[in-house]
Amino acid sequence: MNAIIPRDTIEQIVAARNHAIEMFKTAHSGIEQAYEMEVEAIAMARRAFPNTNAYNAAHTVSTRIAMTPISKVPFDDYIKERQRIIDLNVWAWVIERTELEHLMDKEAKEQLKKQMSHIIDEPSEPGQMITEEEVAKGMPPVTVENIYATLEGFMLDAETIFRRGMANAFAKLDRRFRSHDGFKVGSRVILVRCFDEYGWWNYNSDERSTLIDIERAFTILDGKLDEVRKQDAEIDTARKERRPANYFTRTIGAIDAARESGRGARQSEIDTDYFKVRIFKNGNAHLWFARKDLVTKVNKLLAEYYGEVIGDSEVKEEDPLGNVKTTPARYYGFYPTPKSAAHKILRNAGIWHRGVDSPRLKILEPSAGTGNLARACIPVYEKPWDTERYRADHIVDCIEIQPHLIPDLMRLGLGKVINADFLQIDPVTTGQYDLIVMNPPFDRERDIDHVVHALNFLKPDGHLVAIMSASTEFRQTKKSIAFRQIMEDMGANWNDLPPNSFSSVGTNVNTGFIVVSKNGTKGSRYGRPTWPAVG
Repeated sequence: MNAIIPRDTIEQIVAARNHAIEMFKTAHSGIEQAYEMEVEAIAMARRAFPNTNAYNAAHTVSTRIAMTPISKVPFDDYIKERQRIIDLNVWAWVIERTELEHLMDKEAKEQLKKQMSHIIDEPSEPGQMITEEEVAKGMPPVTVENIYATLEGFMLDAETIFRRGMANAFAKLDRRFRSHDGFKVGSRVILVRCFDEYGWWNYNSDERSTLIDIERAFTILDGKLDEVRKQDAEIDTARKERRPANYFTRTIGAIDAARESGRGARQSEIDTDYFKVRIFKNGNAHLWFARKDLVTKVNKLLAEYYGEVIGDSEVKEEDPLGNVKTTPARYYGFYPTPKSAAHKILRNAGIWHRGVDSPRLKILEPSAGTGNLARACIPVYEKPWDTERYRADHIVDCIEIQPHLIPDLMRLGLGKVINADFLQIDPVTTGQYDLIVMNPPFDRERDIDHVVHALNFLKPDGHLVAIMSASTEFRQTKKSIAFRQIMEDMGANWNDLPPNSFSSVGTNVNTGFIVVSKNGTKGSRYGRPTWPAVG
């Protein structure tokens, strides 16, 4: 831990913080004394003009201001506010001056800054360390133990934080990089609108920060962090404090040097140890990676970050859509749909805002799991008269392969519950549906198998909404290409879900959702409703 920040430095920081707070306590007693003295002075002054009326408004205002004592702030509020500000700035200083910035990308740093805006209360027990739950709420008061424990917690999670930083860096480049197969870094990436029409860095798109994140990943994976740190110290020996982010701006420095003499939109080409950069007049910058060994390391870490749930891009299919994987996925590919994702994909389905005169919808959730999508199909109204205006009694059938989940699905009372493998069910036994909502297993393109099978269960004018792996939209296997062609012919809409939408249920896989109608028309015949309250 001393490599991060020496313990004697932490102790000096905390000692200065505690001494400052004691000084503020003393200062407050002086403020209290000054307040009492001013009250007495004002009373004495009033004896000099007990019944004087002001000649004009300005005279009245200035008299009121001069004859009002200084503010008297309650001691607890006074000290608490100053301690909060001191602790906030101490945490900011500690984070900026430690190795932690080497682990975090721009998004992680911004998230930490928001977290530092709230200081949690003192620990309830002596020697109590900060927990992950406490960190999520805010930073603790500044003590030697809290600083050390917090830094140690970040370092124990260093590999996960670093992988996440790489994922965020490359994901910002292109939507295709949200999928595993597209995310697999090749020989080149493109920074869009990296420069403005005047030929300078475009700080609105801030691809400059993205380039810093990429160089940071390559520098650390190359084992050159200490070397770069030493070189930076030699370049600027007069600088007493070195911000870690400066370590990863060598490519930016080379670009600035190559373009400093020019003006306006222009083309440039720069070579560094890690990149060949070509900047075009349209402001785009193309980066070719010079080190294949580092690209291999990046791809390995990205695969570990996204986990085994991602599809296998090397599977070869002779019959792209006919070769269905009938064996269940590992652990049944079970990642329950979080409520936020369920709301997101059903936002435009309009099922919650159908008038009472409209027919009941027959809805299916195949591979229902815990039935989170099925639940989201039924509105929960805050006001009793809403049920008089809108229909809330849709029929929602569920199909689920895992027997232990069946009792809870049946207790929902939404419709029929069938304990079976969805791919083995024929629509003849269930009938067809107005709407299918689904979150199928993703691994090895099983989500494609499930969606294609689900199309058979739709009525001629029915709609299907399916959560799928983000790679489905970009993967270059024969099955994915054939599936996208079918979806294109049917006028499907592809949509993104926010990154890490499924992190709360155990997977970092990037996801999206597809909306398609059986009759091949885009959009939803149910309109675009407002978002009601859902319990």
